[in-house]
Amino acid sequence: MTYVSKTYDEIVEHILSQITKGVVNEKHVYEPHRSRYRLANTPVKRIVKVEGLLRGSRHVFRSDIDYRLVDDMIEWLPGGDRPDDMTAFYVNYVFNDQPAITDVNPGSVVRTIVEAISREIEFLYAQLSHVYSAGFIDTASGSALDLVVSILGVKRKPAEHASGFVTFGRSSDPPTVQVSREAHIYDGKELYELRSTPVKGVVKVEGVVEGGSYEFKEGVDYVEEGGKIKWLSEGKKPDLNTTFYVDYLAYEKIRIPKGTRVSTYSRAPGEAKVYETTEERVLEKVAEGRWEADVPVRALVPGRAGNVYAGMITVMPKPLLGVEYVINREDILNGVDEESDEELRTRAKRALEVAGRATLQSLEAAVRGVEGVSSVLVEDMPDGVPGVVRVIADGGDEREIRRVIEEVRAAGIRVEFLRPKPVYLDVDVTVNPLPRADYAKLEDEVEARVRSYISS
Repeated sequence: MTYVSKTYDEIVEHILSQITKGVVNEKHVYEPHRSRYRLANTPVKRIVKVEGLLRGSRHVFRSDIDYRLVDDMIEWLPGGDRPDDMTAFYVNYVFNDQPAITDVNPGSVVRTIVEAISREIEFLYAQLSHVYSAGFIDTASGSALDLVVSILGVKRKPAEHASGFVTFGRSSDPPTVQVSREAHIYDGKELYELRSTPVKGVVKVEGVVEGGSYEFKEGVDYVEEGGKIKWLSEGKKPDLNTTFYVDYLAYEKIRIPKGTRVSTYSRAPGEAKVYETTEERVLEKVAEGRWEADVPVRALVPGRAGNVYAGMITVMPKPLLGVEYVINREDILNGVDEESDEELRTRAKRALEVAGRATLQSLEAAVRGVEGVSSVLVEDMPDGVPGVVRVIADGGDEREIRRVIEEVRAAGIRVEFLRPKPVYLDVDVTVNPLPRADYAKLEDEVEARVRSYISS
C-alpha cells in the first residue's frame, strides 16, 4: 500500500465537503479519447475540486478551463489540461438538496471547529509520514536508520577519540637526593640494580673482602652503568654471600601521572581542546641538561573536534611539579566523527556484497566496516601482476583489518595491505587583509583552513 500524506488545507476541504453532503476523492480512470465521466451521486450541485497526475506530477485541474459540470458528469474541455493516460483522477463534489449546514465561511462556528480538528489530524499525518519514512533505508535517519540496518547485522560506527603523544619536559637537571648505605647481598652476579633511579653518581661502595672491611674503587673494582653496579672481572669483589653497601646520588623522579590533562591555548576556555594522559611515565634524560617523556594522550571530546596540528598542545591547566613545558611534536589527526546517515546507508547497501566474497567490492566493504577506518583504496594488479590486490586503509586496528582481509580474499589471491604515506607540501598563500584586521588571528585561521582543505 502506498502512503499519501495530506496537507492542512486538504484536510479542512475534505471535512467540510463531507458535512455539507459532499463526496471526497471519487476515483475515475482517465481514458484517451473519452471526455465525459458520470459521477456516482446525483443530482450534482457543483464540483469542488478535481485532482490527478499531469506529466507525472500531482496537479489540481481548473474549473471551466480544464473541465466543467454537464448533466451530473464531468466533461474535459478541449484545449485544457487533462490527466495522464490511464491514470486515476479524483473528484470532490456536492450533491442532493440544500444541506442543513450551509455557513462554512471563515470565522463561522462550523469552520472554526473543523480547522481546530484539522490541525490535530495534520499533526497525525506528519507523525505517520515520519513512521513511514523510518521503515526504508533511503529515507530513515538517526536511530530509525540504526534499526533498519541492524537487520543486515550492520552497526553505526561510533565517534573515535583523537589520540597520540605529547612531550613533557624540563631544561635543567632535577633535584638530587642522597642515598646512604643501600644494602645488597653479593651472590656472584655481575650486575646489581640500584633502587633509586636515575642515578647521578656513586659516592662510595663498601663491603667485606677476605673477612675485612674494604672500600671498593670505582673504575677498578666496579663501574656504575645505567643505574646498576657492575663488578669488573679484574677488580676485587665482596666475599660471597656477604653484604655490600652503596652511597650514591640519585635524581628525583618526576612522574607524569595517568589522567594528567593538557590542552591547546585559547583565550576562551571553552574553545580549548583538552587531552588526558592514558599512561604514567617518568622524565628521562635525553640530552645534557634536558629531561623529557613522551606520554600517550587521548582527547576528551570524541570525533574530529579533538584533532590538532603539531605544536598546538602547550598548556598544562594544573602544572606538574618539576615539569617546565609540554608540546605535541606531531599532528594528532586520527579523531573520527560518528558515521553519518549517508555513510551508514552506503555501507549497509554493500553489506550483502561482503557475503558474496572474493570480489574487489566485497573486500573494500569488509575493510571499510572495521571500526576506525576512515578511507579505503583497493587496487587490482597494482604493478600489472595478475593475482595481486593492494589495499590501502587509513585508520582502524591493523590486526583487525588483516583478519577481515584473510576472511574475504579469494583463494590464490595475494593481498598487500599498506598504510597511506604522508605527503609533505610547501604552500604559499597570498592574503589581502581588511583594514584593522588582527594579523595573528588571521594567519592562524588561514593556516587552519588550508590544512583542513588539504587533509580532506
